[in-house]
Amino acid sequence: MGAAALLGLVAFFVLSLIQPARAAAHPLGNFTINSYSRLDLYADVIRVRYIVDMAEIPTFQEMDAIDTNADGRVSDAERRAYLSAKAVELRGGLHLVAEGSSLPLALLSHELSFPSGQAGLKTLRLVLTFEAPAVAERLSLEYRDDNFGDRLGWREIVVRPAEGVTLISSTAPAADLTNELRTYPDDLLTSPLNVRAVTVDFAPGAGVSAPPLEPAQVAALDVAPPRPGNAFASLVNVENVSLAVILISFFVALGFDALHALEPGHGKVFVAAYFVGAGGSVRHAMLLGFVVAVSHTVGVFVIGLVVLFGSRYILPEHLYPWLTLVAGLLVVAVGIRLFLARVGGFQGLAGLLDHRLRHLHPHHHAHRHVPGSTTTAAVTVPSRKSLFAIGLIDGMVPSPSTLVVLVAAISLNRIGLGLLLILAFSIGLAAVLTFMALIVVYVRRLLDWLGSARGTWISPATAWLPFLTVSLDGRLLRILPLGGALVLITIGLVYTVRALAEPQLLGL
Repeated sequence: MGAAALLGLVAFFVLSLIQPARAAAHPLGNFTINSYSRLDLYADVIRVRYIVDMAEIPTFQEMDAIDTNADGRVSDAERRAYLSAKAVELRGGLHLVAEGSSLPLALLSHELSFPSGQAGLKTLRLVLTFEAPAVAERLSLEYRDDNFGDRLGWREIVVRPAEGVTLISSTAPAADLTNELRTYPDDLLTSPLNVRAVTVDFAPGAGVSAPPLEPAQVAALDVAPPRPGNAFASLVNVENVSLAVILISFFVALGFDALHALEPGHGKVFVAAYFVGAGGSVRHAMLLGFVVAVSHTVGVFVIGLVVLFGSRYILPEHLYPWLTLVAGLLVVAVGIRLFLARVGGFQGLAGLLDHRLRHLHPHHHAHRHVPGSTTTAAVTVPSRKSLFAIGLIDGMVPSPSTLVVLVAAISLNRIGLGLLLILAFSIGLAAVLTFMALIVVYVRRLLDWLGSARGTWISPATAWLPFLTVSLDGRLLRILPLGGALVLITIGLVYTVRALAEPQLLGL
């Protein structure tokens, strides 16, 4: 029964790692640069409609190249200068090859807009139209987009033949999944499209010629809706900042972030597993919450400094896979340490297995001593180093929304309010994790009390109940720490594998 309880505990926590997909303004968050290409095939030309959609963080970084006089306003001259330079840069990353020969891409139009994003920040939408000649009766095309190869984002290519043009074959998706990067499908957010190259075989035949591009038509096509807001991030963009507003914002942010932390993820599983495996007291749970709050706040500022000053040398989104990898390895190390401590090393593990085998004999009940363990459910004390490690792990990967708040606070010159909201976020996260740890602490105490009182109220008529016969004689309280340690190891391995699967880990 003990082995079954152990396996059941591990299975429960592993299944809890499976998190539902959540929609977002951008498929990979506030760091993404997304690109879209549409090849319109006409009888006389091939038009390439190329769109770039930058989320809040890269737009903030790009403003240095746009607002060159740093007055906070993009003038017409700055807009034209940026468009001219950026069009040349992006055209260099687009490759259109027909029958082995590169086709020149002539720029027909360019449009730049700044749809509203989260926390009062802007996003960037750049639309370029290029054109290349189509002079053969049948053309085999190769199209490749090498822009933003080192950035996170959605990559989409669509091919559309004009009336009368015969599309013989195409490796491009047939449908426009995002309405030109205006809306992203919810069911694909966890697995964003990454199409960077396509091949097309078509015959212009008696197809129609390309119509002229009218400025009014271009402007109408390039309208993009504002990005969905974020309740937490929007607090930094309130109109009137007074003491009352600041206090209300702090407590509202605290509530928002506590509710957010109750969603799947956010380290609740491995915090619970750690306290199951290591034991601990109320004081240990409170210490964990303090470490989480401090480490999360520090993590926000460290990555914020990278966003503000170090993005030329390291992209901030590339830090997240590395932080996840470090967190995963630390969780594995803490889990292994707890597991060996619970079984007293390999000798204790052998003694435990021997003990379980001897319990199969009907004359041996729960009175034998297990090497490396106790016959009672004594409360164990977690190592301070491992407790700090768990708190650091939970706080070292900050939420992107806190970085948006930090950047918005700097942009709006509301640094004090931004710091207060980030602190509220950290406290809300820490409160939920502390609450989770306290639940485990008090459940362990309850089981310990029930085990000590078992002989006074458990009768032979109720002894057949699996939970009572396993837990109240102390065996479950000896098995659960092993289960908690194994869960930690499993979670750490999952985190590690996820990090290693990210191409940004090595900047690919």
